[in-house]
Amino acid sequence: MLSFFKTRHNCYCAFCKSPRRIYRRKNISLMNILGSALASVVIMFALWQQYDPRVMVAFVVCLAISEVFVKIRWRLSVVCRVCGFDPVLYLKAPEQAASKVKEQLDVRRQDPKYLLAKPLNLPAIPADKAKALQDKGKGRLVSRSI
Repeated sequence: MLSFFKTRHNCYCAFCKSPRRIYRRKNISLMNILGSALASVVIMFALWQQYDPRVMVAFVVCLAISEVFVKIRWRLSVVCRVCGFDPVLYLKAPEQAASKVKEQLDVRRQDPKYLLAKPLNLPAIPADKAKALQDKGKGRLVSRSI
């Protein structure tokens, strides 16, 4: 029962295996709907000082705003802050996700504050498989460049 009220979920990054906490919900919940209803009632009484049917418009606007904020919060929590891996982008365009990880790792390599940081647990590719992938023209492997 207590896990029902938790908003965050402990997990690991699929690429660097670093521990992370992501938001569970990517859509609004009952509490968001009740908060939107309360906000629309407050707006109604602040603007018109009595009941007004235009409160429904304010309610829909508050629902839309809360949905946008919950989606943005979930989307930002899914991206790994350590390596930059984005699983949502990976499902749509793996090449773009790989380039974002490569850029993040290049920034991490150049930044002096990461010199004494714990090294990343990047996936290891055997040398023969790496050679075969590079011979196919897949480009430089990220895990071999670190």
